[in-house]
Amino acid sequence: MFTFTLFLSFWARILLPHLYPDASAAATSAASIAIKTPADNAISEQVTWSTDRRLTWDDFKGLPDDANPHHALTAANLAVNASCKNSQYSYVVKCVFLPQQSWSKKKNSEKLLAHEQLHFDLTEVHARQLRHDLQQISCSNLKTKLSLVVNEAFKRWRAEQDIFDKASKHGMEKEEQEAWAANIAVRLKRLEAYQ
Repeated sequence: MFTFTLFLSFWARILLPHLYPDASAAATSAASIAIKTPADNAISEQVTWSTDRRLTWDDFKGLPDDANPHHALTAANLAVNASCKNSQYSYVVKCVFLPQQSWSKKKNSEKLLAHEQLHFDLTEVHARQLRHDLQQISCSNLKTKLSLVVNEAFKRWRAEQDIFDKASKHGMEKEEQEAWAANIAVRLKRLEAYQ
């Protein structure tokens, strides 16, 4: 199973400079992609996606939801920061795993862990695609294009995560899961320039 989190800091960094021009320096100078908000103090711990680092069950630190029928939940996010400073447009997109919000009821299942890793890998596919798509933005069209590009990326990402879970029956359909794993690997390779 998969869940997503949209960091409020992204919207603050995009909207603050336009609503309050004097706040733009503070909004664009933040060093961290994810800023802890009063509503969510678990955002600070993250695992950034890497080809060298696979998830382990030790990464799943959240308390399982007994009411949830699924055996595990991967909380991942596309953390986005975009800004224009001195007429220079820049952006950073990170694919992050949120340990405190991720949990498992079956930490002895390698099959289940492989399914959860594929959710994280699929999130990286969408992070790379978003990095590609953000190249069409500049300081001159930031106001009009950024929210459209990011909203569409998040919509595609969420939809594909749901499709993956349904198609693989949450990892129970071995052949379907293997097909998704192969497809995700091909897409990661194809988008390697946007790592």
